[in-house]
Amino acid sequence: MLAEGRRRQLHVLLAVVLDACTIAAAFSLAYLLRFFWELVPASDSPPVGPYVAILPVLIPGWIVVFAAYGLYRERLQGFFDEALRVTSAVSVGMMTLLAGSFFYRQFSYSRLWILFAWGLSIVLVLTARGILRAAHRAIRARGVDVRRVLIVGSGPEARDLTRVLRTHPEYGQRPVAFVTDGSASDVDGLPVVGTPPQVLHAVRRVGAHRVIIALPAEARETTLQVTAACQEAGVPFAIVPDLYALVASGADVELVERLPLLTLRGTPLAGWGRRLKDALDIVGALVGVILILPLAAVIALLIVLDSPGPVFYRQRRIGKAAVPFYAWKFRTMVVDADEHLARDSKLRERFAATFKLVDDPRVTSMGRWLRRTSIDELPQLINVLKGEMSLVGPRPIVEEELRKYGAWERRLLCVKPGLTGMWQVLRHHKPDYAQRVSLDMYYIDHWSVGLDVKILLRTLPSVIAGRGAY
Repeated sequence: MLAEGRRRQLHVLLAVVLDACTIAAAFSLAYLLRFFWELVPASDSPPVGPYVAILPVLIPGWIVVFAAYGLYRERLQGFFDEALRVTSAVSVGMMTLLAGSFFYRQFSYSRLWILFAWGLSIVLVLTARGILRAAHRAIRARGVDVRRVLIVGSGPEARDLTRVLRTHPEYGQRPVAFVTDGSASDVDGLPVVGTPPQVLHAVRRVGAHRVIIALPAEARETTLQVTAACQEAGVPFAIVPDLYALVASGADVELVERLPLLTLRGTPLAGWGRRLKDALDIVGALVGVILILPLAAVIALLIVLDSPGPVFYRQRRIGKAAVPFYAWKFRTMVVDADEHLARDSKLRERFAATFKLVDDPRVTSMGRWLRRTSIDELPQLINVLKGEMSLVGPRPIVEEELRKYGAWERRLLCVKPGLTGMWQVLRHHKPDYAQRVSLDMYYIDHWSVGLDVKILLRTLPSVIAGRGAY
């Protein structure tokens, strides 16, 4: 196996060469579509020379833009994240080309050629990178270019990490063993090969290329000991952040001697960010209401046929600034669901733990399908139009849930709840409230239009796959 630095250099070089060839192909194909095949009739046929001569200048410039957008960093990113980055980078490169062509008076480049090149560049770059990713995944599935990972910890974070790395071989990181203070001999089918103080011995024993520390917040001293040992021995390591570190990752860092001071920044969901988000909510909700009207009529009929009672259900929720509002949903439970919960003490105890119930006996047959697809929440588009909710944000909660947020309660109440959010697309299948709080706080501190778009795009596959609520 290649050394880490050399492997990284080869990956970057291959990606740069592939992008350069793809960009050249996109602009060449755009010329053929515009002037040779005349997809749109052209009044003249300019020489190909100026269109080819610009490529040696254009391609290096675009590679620099791609690098600025982090497209050559080795990161564990999905298709939607990469697609947004590529689209943004290509758009910036194209705007630079348009500005340059405006000031370049010796030759007038076709604006339609530029438009064709813009669309083709996005499609071809993503296609080429997709093929490269598939090839890389196939190679790694055969055990080539795979790094052996030693995981420190055995809690929920460590188990989640193991599951992710096992189900995504394209990441090229295979968990091979655990290091933990517990007495277990194995975790999730992998051996326990020592305790945290023995991490370097464990690395040599299993031939690990990397250490990932997934310890809870209370194990701070152990985390520091393991990181110090790895740093001194030159062993690559990473840390799965706890709740505090996750929120603090959006902070400014100032070093006083060797003591890092973290200053939390205000949420970007303020000022112009809030106004932009409100505008997008109105437009998105209007379009959504128009599109779902036929589907809503069919669902309403099916609900009436399935069980007696109203089509819609309203529940009091807590909104921005702790102002209560009524969230609309398609009815998924029997009419006397709240009374049934009040009468059943065991059911009420289970509900109090996570405010969700697996195999809830109060849910109707139609309701189970609506919940599994999350279609029951579509009427909340009305709440978005009324300004009580946003398309994306923390899920609306009942008043009793506020205590689950502890010190983060005020942070939560500074934004509108959302129709969908990070927790829904990442952790909806796990009723772990601590992780839900972490994801809600991360979203508030890292909001951007791009993040909202990614969450909305990831919501659709979750709905289609039926990974909704219970």
